[in-house]
Amino acid sequence: MNFRKVLSKLNNKYFYVTLVFVIFFLFLDEYNLIDQHRQHKILRDKKAQVEYYEEENKKDAEFLERLKTDTALMEQVAREQYKMKRDNEVIYLIETQE
Repeated sequence: MNFRKVLSKLNNKYFYVTLVFVIFFLFLDEYNLIDQHRQHKILRDKKAQVEYYEEENKKDAEFLERLKTDTALMEQVAREQYKMKRDNEVIYLIETQE
């Protein structure tokens, strides 16, 4: 096929209508290809966040269950995080300067 035959086949109204249709739906439509790609990326990121938070929730639930049953761990958390002490103890907090 030479160049003139290709041009003659491309030079009809159906080709132009199809070309306009494709351009419209790829770039100009409300749900165009670029927005679809962007939304797919956002969805993928949100799914990764959901998986991360589900894993964190599972870890926290296991820690809470251990905390309910293990009194030594309960005492350790109370002393380290909440600065609690027994009645006959004195706690010295040493702060370091950076």
